[in-house]
Amino acid sequence: MKKKHQPPSKIKYNQSHPTVSIRVSQELYDELKDLREKSGKSLGDILREAVGQQASTVHKAFERGFAKARQTFEVTYRCVVCGGVLQVNSEKEKQAIAQYMKEHSWMHTSCVKQ
Repeated sequence: MKKKHQPPSKIKYNQSHPTVSIRVSQELYDELKDLREKSGKSLGDILREAVGQQASTVHKAFERGFAKARQTFEVTYRCVVCGGVLQVNSEKEKQAIAQYMKEHSWMHTSCVKQ
């Protein structure tokens, strides 16, 4: 079977505007249809607004999680010159800290009791 001819502009449009197809319950479909009629907005506009709201929520949750992880796991120390905060993130710093801890007999608190 021969493919239907499409003009280059249609091909370019289809490439820059992909189709999104989803199945929804009849209840959600009716809600979307009602929202579209009441707002006068297209389903595309409704989807863009919903994505924007979700993106904001997801971004905030990511930032909260990242801040909590940083608070829990980040290791910092003060610069001996200016007093500013430095983060431990290079292998050289990690090795120096490990060496210092070994030289000064750092251990688990549970090992101290033994």
